[in-house]
Amino acid sequence: MGGLVFAKDGSVRQKPASNKATFTSSKSMVRVRENASEFGAAGSAGKLVRDALRTQIQAASDRYMVSRLSKVMKSIINLDAKSDRGMRQVVAANAASLLGFNFNLGAGLGQSLFSPYTVTPNGATVTLAIPSLNPTVDIAAPTGATHYEILFGVASVNFVAKTYISATVASPLGILPLTGAARTNVSQVATLPAAPTADELVIGVLGMNYYQQINGKFYPLNNNASNPLAVEYTSAVPVTGGGGSGNISYDTNLTGPNDNAQGVTLAASAGDLFKFDALTTGGSAPANMDILVGGAQVASVAYLDRYTGKAFSFTHAGVAHTGAFAATVNF
Repeated sequence: MGGLVFAKDGSVRQKPASNKATFTSSKSMVRVRENASEFGAAGSAGKLVRDALRTQIQAASDRYMVSRLSKVMKSIINLDAKSDRGMRQVVAANAASLLGFNFNLGAGLGQSLFSPYTVTPNGATVTLAIPSLNPTVDIAAPTGATHYEILFGVASVNFVAKTYISATVASPLGILPLTGAARTNVSQVATLPAAPTADELVIGVLGMNYYQQINGKFYPLNNNASNPLAVEYTSAVPVTGGGGSGNISYDTNLTGPNDNAQGVTLAASAGDLFKFDALTTGGSAPANMDILVGGAQVASVAYLDRYTGKAFSFTHAGVAHTGAFAATVNF
């Protein structure tokens, strides 16, 4: 009443200013407001990605997926080198670290699908190609499953306009028996209305769904933990790094600035991004390296010079990681 607070003990005191008023106007809260703004932007960007890929995500996600995705989006926001603090946004060209994001930590794609595959862009299309697929050998299905479905989805996300377009996948393979014959040259093509612009990020995901057939009907296994789904393609193009804010992409070996050369000295700085599934370094390599996939640390290597000329591998979700991913290197 009248800005006064009357307590039960009979005392009267001035009503304190609301926390909202302090938050929005206090000079001491400037940094807090800036951080809150960017964390909010990360959450909104993550929701945009989830909405764009909702059809694929709905059957393959864990309880922490939303927060994990927001964390990755915040790391992408941190790469915005043009905007003022508190106003930084997701820039499509900086989003290479989404590659390898696992929507369901309980089911890694590398634990379910063992066939080699490629995801290749061409203008408005993105193509999944699997040269050979033998379900009895190449697919590790959960107990009770009789059939499987390869899930391939592509979407174009515009973080500036806050819009997205989901691609149309032509002739999906559908639900297939786990005891079926081996297939060759399996291909699925996802088509967008137009080739992406500079403000658009194209994301391609690959996953597996499992079913049980009873009396001619297919029933999804009521175990979301068994369905893997991961980002296997992004249109964000890695750029030459070395200064702590670049992205360097390697298909198979992390060998240094000239890619396939063996035994060269690894030249990079904190914050550089690498894509690799084996490691070869020179004798004067950095002392140690942390490897993060989808924003979560999965390995740490000390004294890299010990790996000179030797292959290096690490495990992710309990198995050797074979799919595409982006690794953040911290020295």
